[in-house]
Amino acid sequence: MNRKVYIISLLALLLPVAMLCGCVENTDQQAVPNSRTELQNSSTVQITDMLGRQLTVPEEISSTIGTSSPPAILVYMLAPDKLAAWNSRQNFTHPFMDENYSNLPVIGNWLGTKTGNYETIIDMHPDIVIESTSTDGGTNEVIERRQENLGSIPVVAINDSILFVTQSDPTIEYVGKLLNCEAQAKKLIEFRSSILNEINNTVKDIPEDQKVRVYYAEGPKGLMTDPSGSQHSQVIDICGGINVADCPLTPESGMTQVSIEQVMNWNPQVIITSNPQFYSTVYSDSLWKNVDAVQKKRVYLAPQNPFCWIDRPQGPHLILGTAWTAKMLYPDRFADMNLSELTHEFYSEFFHYDLKDKELNMLLNPATET
Repeated sequence: MNRKVYIISLLALLLPVAMLCGCVENTDQQAVPNSRTELQNSSTVQITDMLGRQLTVPEEISSTIGTSSPPAILVYMLAPDKLAAWNSRQNFTHPFMDENYSNLPVIGNWLGTKTGNYETIIDMHPDIVIESTSTDGGTNEVIERRQENLGSIPVVAINDSILFVTQSDPTIEYVGKLLNCEAQAKKLIEFRSSILNEINNTVKDIPEDQKVRVYYAEGPKGLMTDPSGSQHSQVIDICGGINVADCPLTPESGMTQVSIEQVMNWNPQVIITSNPQFYSTVYSDSLWKNVDAVQKKRVYLAPQNPFCWIDRPQGPHLILGTAWTAKMLYPDRFADMNLSELTHEFYSEFFHYDLKDKELNMLLNPATET
């Protein structure tokens, strides 16, 4: 046999074996572009997060961790079985939540006291980690630092959590696609639109001199607050109230200290609070007795379980909190808004829990000392 022909024949026989053994580079595979469509036969896909970063993630995501409560709550509302942990315990003593979810591990976060721990997350082996860009400033630099510390676990950046309650923000839709739960995301988006449209259409024409003056009481003594424009008091702005707090805005954590003299000078018509301790004492506390809202019994405690409806944590559950706030500020204008029905629907659809009548009453009518 001709020597050249012999060599070619031998190579033809050996080439398939070499490729099976990984000895010859598969140039076709290397040339595949990084796109979801062209990686559909792989176990991974490439995505673009909401900061424009290119990431490779599992095609089927089954385990997710948030670096703070807002993204964790969003995952719980859209795809609860894909949530691997909570960032804080929240109000899980009486959570109105299936124990399969309330008993998930608590791992800390990078908001507030920043108790998050990289090793804890790595040991849990989640498919992805989701971070809201409000966390620790939310810059690309912060996200890249997370990615460096978490190694091969993809860190997916989503929009600032305070935008979850705005109709123009695409975050809910984005996470719905990411976690393959687009139908559930669509339900939440439609619920949000329905609530915000009703609120906007009702409050947009209220004359300025007829808008309710509102104080947001924070802390056990009620003497911490957030002015208009703060993410922590956003429900007042959304619902057409006048936030009376004329004080500096404390970045990120909020809770600006004020005095009872300032509150008396502002003399709010309505006080809303997220603090049960303050709510239980405000009517018997002589410091507050001359405030208009106290005299007229218009101090309202936001529902607390499983998460406070109006603040801390931020998240898409504040959508229901805007309905509650609107009803507290303008009960006559929102007389046709059935808060009981909305709450039943929201808890069933998005908290995955069917409220009993007694539990609904506990949420909407907390006991107080009068």
